[in-house]
Amino acid sequence: MNANMSNTRWTIGSVLLGAVLVFGFYGIVINATESELFERDALYIEECGACHLAYPPGLLPVQSWRGIMLGLEDHFDESAEMDGETTEHIANYLERVALQKGKPSPMSQMLRNMPEVPPLRITEFPSFVKAHDEIPKQLQVETLAEGFLSPCADCHREAADGMFDKKLLHPGYGPKIWGND
Repeated sequence: MNANMSNTRWTIGSVLLGAVLVFGFYGIVINATESELFERDALYIEECGACHLAYPPGLLPVQSWRGIMLGLEDHFDESAEMDGETTEHIANYLERVALQKGKPSPMSQMLRNMPEVPPLRITEFPSFVKAHDEIPKQLQVETLAEGFLSPCADCHREAADGMFDKKLLHPGYGPKIWGND
């Protein structure tokens, strides 16, 4: 009986150790993948973040970033031109870490119902519009002014880190008119 008990304990211990190793390895792989998704480039943050939130590149597909980078002389009615070396560096970075089909990320749902030519503004993506459609009702306004939802950090306190989960919103946090009756 002691031999059976010893074998049972050894088997249970081996299974538990194996499970810990498998889940540990899985966690390492997931952590490495997620940190790659939110890879931050200092030059991108310095240049683009000087005027607005340096949006996490994984929010837009490559085609949108290319369009933005090719139109820096008229970047949403402002000049955002940079020297050639800086522009090339940032364009390469954005293309490398952009939202892509077949590259899973927390923002993969942004690709749903994407038109063939994706918009340049995140706020024009069908999935963004759907995710934010309740805001005009909550604010009791028929439509919101263009750009109203562009400063993501107004409501999403961890926007700079690419975290947009509704669970991370502050109650009462956001534009000054939010929640006023």
